[in-house]
Parts: sequence; C-alpha cells; structure tokens
Amino acid sequence: MLLSILQTGMTSIGDYEEIIFSVILIVVDIFLLKIGLLVAKAEYRTKIKWVGVSFLIQFGAIFFISSPMLILGFTGAFHEGPPAGFIILAIVGSAFLDLNLINVIHKIGLKRSFFVTIIILVPIIFAMSFLIQYLSSL
Repeated sequence: MLLSILQTGMTSIGDYEEIIFSVILIVVDIFLLKIGLLVAKAEYRTKIKWVGVSFLIQFGAIFFISSPMLILGFTGAFHEGPPAGFIILAIVGSAFLDLNLINVIHKIGLKRSFFVTIIILVPIIFAMSFLIQYLSSL
C-alpha cells in the first residue's frame, strides 16, 4: 500500500477514513482503559506504559478471535457483511477473553475487570469493525 502511494501520489483522504477513525478509537480506548483502571482502583500495573502494553495484548487477542471473519472477508465469502451469528460469537468471545486478560494483567478482581471491560469493549468493537471492513476491501 505504501509503495502504491509513493508511486502514484497521494489519493484523497476519504480512502483512508476507516484507518483514521480506527486509530482515533484506539487512542481514545487506551485512555478509557487508564480511566477505568483508576475508577476501579487498580494498584498493579497502572502506569501508562503498562496500560498501553495491556491494551496491545487485548487488541491482539481480539484481532486473533476476529481473524476468521477477516479471512472469509478476503476470500469474498461475505457479500453483504458477516452474518449476525458470527459477529455475536466474536463479541462474546472477545469480551470473555478481555475480562480475563484485564484480571490477569492488572489483578483487580473479576467484578472490577467486568466494569473495565464494559468501558473499553465498545470502542474496540467499532475499531475492529472499521479495520476489518477496510482490510477486507483491499
């Protein structure tokens, strides 16, 4: 993609709306994770470096769970988008994994981890959907 940009020049910014919006949502979500950990009174690994590392681990795990839909999107299996069952299954699996990752990394307990998961899950879902939509249209 970068090579084509350098060879043909910059295209309109509208071609990269999904990427820009995903990056903005990811940055906002990192700060929401930090705020959620402060509200949940986490005492372990709460500096911004650890919050960033924790978010990258969570985002990578959620991306891994969503990767079958991404691969099917690349192959053209979803002409009108993925079925609702796939999306619900990916969201539930991502929420469960995210809950446990927050609990393991920050050691705040399951109730507080559930609260933090609810705060950060919505922006992650939107960022992943925009990212998968962009990548599957390539």
